[in-house]
Parts: sequence; C-alpha cells; structure tokens
Amino acid sequence: MKKFLTLIVGASMLASAAFAATSILDNPTVSNDSVNKIARLNADIITFETLTIPHGYTLDGRGFTITGKDPADDHFRGAVVRNEGTVAHVTNLFVTVDSLANACDEGDDRLRGIMFEGCSGTITQCFVMGINQGASGCQEGNGVEVRNAPFDGTGTNPLIVEISHTTVVDYQKTGIVANGNVDVTIMHNSVGASATQANLAANSIQIGFGAKGNVVHNRIDGNQWLGSSNFAATAVLLFNSAPGTVVSQNIIQGNSDVALYVLADGVIADNNKLFDNGEDGPNGDYGIVDDGTGNSITNNKIRGFDEPIFGSLGTNKAIPGGN
Repeated sequence: MKKFLTLIVGASMLASAAFAATSILDNPTVSNDSVNKIARLNADIITFETLTIPHGYTLDGRGFTITGKDPADDHFRGAVVRNEGTVAHVTNLFVTVDSLANACDEGDDRLRGIMFEGCSGTITQCFVMGINQGASGCQEGNGVEVRNAPFDGTGTNPLIVEISHTTVVDYQKTGIVANGNVDVTIMHNSVGASATQANLAANSIQIGFGAKGNVVHNRIDGNQWLGSSNFAATAVLLFNSAPGTVVSQNIIQGNSDVALYVLADGVIADNNKLFDNGEDGPNGDYGIVDDGTGNSITNNKIRGFDEPIFGSLGTNKAIPGGN
C-alpha cells in the first residue's frame, strides 16, 4: 500500500489573536432576551469581523444568514461566529462568506464558519456553506470547529459539545473538526465535499489531537487530493483521537482517496456504508485504512474502492460493483 500523509488542521497553533470581534448583541438587528439568554436575529447580517456569542447565550438565527466579507483595508480574519465564554449554543443559523481574499493565516486568524474554543454547548439545525477563499491552498476554511487545550491527549474533564442536524458544504479544509480536550457528538448531519480539492488535501470530518468523538448517523461526502504530492484526502479522519471514539451507522459516499482513515487507537468503527463513486484521482482509492492498534472495525459495507480495506476484511463486507 502507498503510505499516506494527510495535511490536517494544526491544533497546536495558538498564535496571539489579531482578528477583530464584536458581540452579536451589539448588532441593531438582534433582539436580546437577557432573561433567557437568547440572541435572536431579525434580519440577515453582513459582517467584516467575528461576531461573538456572550457566555451562556443561545444564538437563534431564525433562518437568517450571517455573511463574512473582507473589510476595505484588510482581509477577513478568524471565525464568522464564535463563543465569548465557556458555554454557548447556536441554532437555526445560516453562515457563509462572500468572495474572500486568498490570504493565509495562522492561529485564531484562521478562517472558520462557527468556532467553539474552550466552550461546551450545541450547534444544531445550522447551514454552513462556502467557507472558503476561492482556489486556495491555505490550511484553513473549516465549516465548524470545536477545540480545547491541551492537544496532546493528556486533558481531563473534556468539554462536551453536540453538533447535530446541521449541513456543511463547500468548505476549504475541513467540514467539521474537533481537536483537543473535547468530547463531541456529531450526529444526523450532512457534510459535503470541499470546494478546493485541487488545491489541498481536505477532510470532511476530523477528530484529532486527543479529542473523543461519537460520529453517528451522518451523510458524508468524501474528498480527493488532486495534486501530485503524496497526500490523501478523506471523508473521515481520526488522527490521535481518544480511545473510545466511535464512527457508526454513517453513509459515506462521493469520491474519497480514503473514506475512513484511522490513525488512532481504541476506535470503534461499525456498521457504516462506504460507497465510492466517480473517477479516481492519483492518490489512492481505499475504503478503510487502519493504522492504529486495538481498533474494532466491524460490519461495514464497502463498495467501489480499488482496495476496500487495508488489512483483514474480517466481518466487513466488500460489495461487488464498480464506482
């Protein structure tokens, strides 16, 4: 088998913040229910800087859209929407960006749609679309990102986050990513493919750097890396995720270099459907790659890949039929 290296979001990048931010409550179109801690949108918003959710608040988009745009004298930096405190919730919100400059950033300045950092809470019934900088190879542009230090697997009392009933499409680097000392449930979501597969190796869902994930009942489109270097793009990437991470009962489709890439130990991957469609790229065509120890990979149905699983097929089933 060809040995892969997949470029992933650097969880340890903690550069000092340079992004500008303002509270969502400062926007005149937002109603503030201070008793119940709910910020309700009453119109679409165009913003040139990050909008923050006060501690303990729910941002109820009510079906309206927040759009990030470049300011006149700079480019957009950071997340379109992010938390201020240690608890936040987002629901029924559309998030996008419009014609951003192709400018690479690090740390907190990296482009995201919705970000929770050091924060528990929920992201539900949202639509995050087009979080990209056009034809960019910058390692940013995540639709939804959840992160909490430390990022080496030594953390205790992880923060609990649920991402559910949310659609993420046309992102740049990663659709949904959870890194560090978090315990995240990702369920009943639809995650499409990256808009910039010709420019970087993208991942639809990533659980990494000590994060524990429960990834269940999602529809996930995979990604291909179309460049010449020895990388691979994925639908689901587990990179040093915490033992006990579960990937189960998902439908993984589209066209992936690797549908499920396990670079972790103690993972349970059970009863997923991994179906590959379309012309294969230059960097492999694998249903499941298990590059860890103590993993339980069982009862998965795999079709359309040149190599259904790297290793023993076991109780997994390779279904005949081309892509």
